[in-house]
Amino acid sequence: MKICMLTSLHSPKDDRIFYKEAISLKNNGNDVSILCLTDEIGNMKDMSGLLLNTNNEEQLKCDGIKIIAVKKHKGFIQRVLHKFALGETWKDFIKKAKDINANVYHAHEPQTAFIGLKIQKQIEAKLIYDAHEPWIFSRSAKEWILKKICLPNLRNIITANRITLENLKKENTNLHTEVIYNCSPEFFSRERKNNKEVIICHEGSLSFNRGLKLILDTLIILKLGYPNFKFRIIGDVYGKESNYLFKRIKENNLENNIEISGWLCYKDVPKTLGDCSIGIIANTDKERNTLAGPPNKLFNYMTMGLATVAIDLIETNRIIKETHCGIIIEKRDSKLFANKLKRLLEDNDYLITLQKHSIVAATDKYNWKLEEKKLFQFYKSLK
Repeated sequence: MKICMLTSLHSPKDDRIFYKEAISLKNNGNDVSILCLTDEIGNMKDMSGLLLNTNNEEQLKCDGIKIIAVKKHKGFIQRVLHKFALGETWKDFIKKAKDINANVYHAHEPQTAFIGLKIQKQIEAKLIYDAHEPWIFSRSAKEWILKKICLPNLRNIITANRITLENLKKENTNLHTEVIYNCSPEFFSRERKNNKEVIICHEGSLSFNRGLKLILDTLIILKLGYPNFKFRIIGDVYGKESNYLFKRIKENNLENNIEISGWLCYKDVPKTLGDCSIGIIANTDKERNTLAGPPNKLFNYMTMGLATVAIDLIETNRIIKETHCGIIIEKRDSKLFANKLKRLLEDNDYLITLQKHSIVAATDKYNWKLEEKKLFQFYKSLK
């Protein structure tokens, strides 16, 4: 089967798109390509912002997967039209997609779902919309396109959680749907370690939206009882968040407690995560956070055998309660957060119990090997 991933907002090396779905589909005997957009200069970048097409290539091959780029057109009018899935860039994108002549087009945003419907009208092919985010409102152009224009015409939808799936099905009861969780690939578990030193971590870019302020307030309290605790940011902190972080670190003498790995290649994440014992999730209570998830980091923590301490988030909490792999914090309170962490630092038997539950859950249910089987079955039953 010839499959073409369509993405306009994500990097072609996005964790879900490339390392999970595309790699799995390719390894299952399919011809897989990813059609993406570059910026107006022609730069194609990975998740960290690293340039992929160093010689300005329009096509690359990575791990047997073709990555084909369409350059965005310049100009104010083109930028405005682009937001509504119109303009010269999208004309070029549709032409490239038609040239690929795939059996299945797999769209990863509302815009590319809309473009996929246009492609379907011109060539005979199946279309999948893969909803990474909870596009279930009508407060932006992207969401309006999805809800009002795409959903009545879509037949096959994959989501990353149950909340999004149920909301989209309410809009179109005829949808063929499946939840494909963002579980960790098998190579993560190979870096699992038994650690004597307890390191607390946050995996992924740490922003205000992901609880930077709450985490720092918590760590300041934690230092009073545990002056030598270790906290690792596996990823990076940018812009105003970075300024805020380093200001608070200096004010509270946390220089020896907090380390930042910097942004890592996806394949290097488990090596750094493997040194840790406790993973935290502290997203704010914005609707996008409460209705989204479970985040990739939860599955990564579980796969690596970490105990998770998570703030109150619907999908995250459901899995933690089901698997007994962590502690849920009922409200966003730094003292409560610090007390939960203290309990794990003081009670090694309890920490080890949660870690064992994580490994069992990742081994028996929440792993990419099982999710890819669901993906393959979904492809076999497309409408």
